[in-house]
Amino acid sequence: MSRLVRTPLPPMALEKSAPADGLTVDALIEQATALGIPWQRLLRSEIAAETTMRAFFVAIDGDWPLWSALAALPFGPLQSWRVRDRLEALSSEARSVGCQTSARQLRAVFRHLCGKSSASASAPALARHLWFAYQRVLVLQHIGRTARRTRGAFEERVADVVRRLACSRADAEWAVRREQQDDRSHLLDDAMQKARDEGFEIPRTTNEARAFRKLRSVARSSPHLVRWSSTNGNDGDPEVRS
Repeated sequence: MSRLVRTPLPPMALEKSAPADGLTVDALIEQATALGIPWQRLLRSEIAAETTMRAFFVAIDGDWPLWSALAALPFGPLQSWRVRDRLEALSSEARSVGCQTSARQLRAVFRHLCGKSSASASAPALARHLWFAYQRVLVLQHIGRTARRTRGAFEERVADVVRRLACSRADAEWAVRREQQDDRSHLLDDAMQKARDEGFEIPRTTNEARAFRKLRSVARSSPHLVRWSSTNGNDGDPEVRS
């Protein structure tokens, strides 16, 4: 006979403590204020985390490895709702079906939060650096292609790009400004150069197209990065070997 697990709170108490659905924004803020929840600080932290992630993850709504969020948000990964949702999903998989891959990823996250991550438990710095460089180039290309489809004055086009992609204003301005240049280079060339200007040490070759192919090859198949298990619904995403 399996041992019964007693929950800290009875079901009726849990139902009473559950938040009410269907509240308006004003009502939610009023309730949060009454409960002493620092919603302004939490919201500012969420916005900062989301802005950072959108600058590096072209597939922001799904296909990014967990280690990359920890690297992009080294001092506050739990400030992102995306990271919290991912951890909740991993926890559910680990507890419900005993998924060892999910449990292993959770242990790696907790080691990171405790400051105990060792060099052997994460991808070498150069591999991580080049992975982020590749992601940044993809994001810049995406913003550039969106800017190409906008019309109007400079400010109108910038606002349109920000509205469509929720990217930073600085990135939108860069994309619109290059579209207004008569002698602009290829979008890939400009995206690679901007990434280098931001500090990414992308190896140079005879041309940027070849350099990008080498960068993509490292990001996708580096021996220091491994694939996510299909149980996480992210086939093909690199994850740190632990």
